[in-house]
Amino acid sequence: MKLFGDFEAVKFNEENLIFVTHDRFLYYIYNPAWKHWKKHGNAGNDTITVQNYDDVSKEELTEAMQGKFPQKETDFMRLCHPSELCIRDMLDLYKEDYSDYMSDSPIYHATHHLLLESDICFKSYLRLRELFDKALAERKDHRQVFYEIKDLSFDIMGRDIFKREIGIVDGHDSSSYFWIMPVRIVDHSDTDGIDNVAEMRSSEISIEEDDVAQYLTPFLYKYFDDELEANKERLDANGFEWYLTHNFFTFEAIGNVLADIRDTVDALSFGRDNDYTSELRKKRGMATYELLYARDLTKEQIDAYNKNRPQEDDTEIELIVDFYRRFIYRMEYMLKVGQEKGYNLISFMGP
Repeated sequence: MKLFGDFEAVKFNEENLIFVTHDRFLYYIYNPAWKHWKKHGNAGNDTITVQNYDDVSKEELTEAMQGKFPQKETDFMRLCHPSELCIRDMLDLYKEDYSDYMSDSPIYHATHHLLLESDICFKSYLRLRELFDKALAERKDHRQVFYEIKDLSFDIMGRDIFKREIGIVDGHDSSSYFWIMPVRIVDHSDTDGIDNVAEMRSSEISIEEDDVAQYLTPFLYKYFDDELEANKERLDANGFEWYLTHNFFTFEAIGNVLADIRDTVDALSFGRDNDYTSELRKKRGMATYELLYARDLTKEQIDAYNKNRPQEDDTEIELIVDFYRRFIYRMEYMLKVGQEKGYNLISFMGP
């Protein structure tokens, strides 16, 4: 049965199930025996041939939907357990139910950030629902709701997730981040081959590429050894590579990087200069690249940006020092556990 957009509903008679698909991808499953909806665990990735299944009648689907024929995807989301929903689903439901609050950019971003940071996301989702329901009932203003979300985040997370800082993600972030971890070469035929390098993912950290460019490249470029055997054996790689290529450092080289960062922390803290402080004032990263095209910007606006591209970094010294101290801590841990487990290199790989 055709629904809204590219959504369809079909019957899987052999298992007595109803499937709901979007553009042939399986998204939602209903079990009539249990009267239970769930979101498919691999939603958006598994396709089915819809034509090979029987149609669902409008009456059957309406009964499955507790008397309401579905008009939009959120109708299905509401009947699933929140633990099965992704953050995007949760935000869609919030926007539908609390449109006034969620149209406020600071509230939206605070809500999104809290869900992203949560260890058990659906628990935070439910707590936020309670907060929004109470705010609606008591007609609270946007500013009050925003601060209540911040208070709730501290109650849930036990820390201030809205504190300004240069981020370090524990584990693997698959977006525009550098991935840093201990590694060991297994096959020297190509030391950038995915099956040739053992990776210690348990101690991996991720740092946004602009932050690597701005705060770490002065140190990394100094100690990157293009003649190191592991780096020489990378096929089609030369020098410090930025994208999806292992850049190998010995533990000794990383020790030198950390020693120079410690001296730089001291220099920044006490207002003296060393070999790196002037480099840190130079603006690097995406903000310094020439803007060729930007959505909703006129040619005059693009020309104006290019004429006035940032040349100096104005990040507060306290934020840089805090980032370096957290980076040193994680790297020292990485070196200790890496050596304990038989790893002998540290890899920096760009997005």
